[in-house]
Amino acid sequence: MRSFLQTSLIGTLPSFATEWDAHRRAYPPGSPPGDGEFLATLRSHVVHLLGEGRVAETTRFFYTVERLLSEADPILHDVLVRDLIGALATECRLAAIDARRVEPYLGDRTRLAWMNPSSEERRGDN
Repeated sequence: MRSFLQTSLIGTLPSFATEWDAHRRAYPPGSPPGDGEFLATLRSHVVHLLGEGRVAETTRFFYTVERLLSEADPILHDVLVRDLIGALATECRLAAIDARRVEPYLGDRTRLAWMNPSSEERRGDN
């Protein structure tokens, strides 16, 4: 999952690619950072971009997350909902990011996970 998820998401945020590369190089060879660390670093970067008002770059990211959700198997879906979207929504609220910077760019599945990541209906299979 690591390679697929990283490849899919890094390409949407050009400013993150350099940051993630530097972060990865801080680890010894053969011991790369895990998916959790990748997602935490990515969320932090997105919060930073939104805080600066750089919505155009994050728009591609949210469109890709929506596509990934629509194609995800149950395991990837849960990771995206819980560890990316739900956690990102919480971090944006804690950073006082205006919801109007984010909500217009959320697709149906992403919006459901953003608003209520613990909902049993979060799969959006309707």
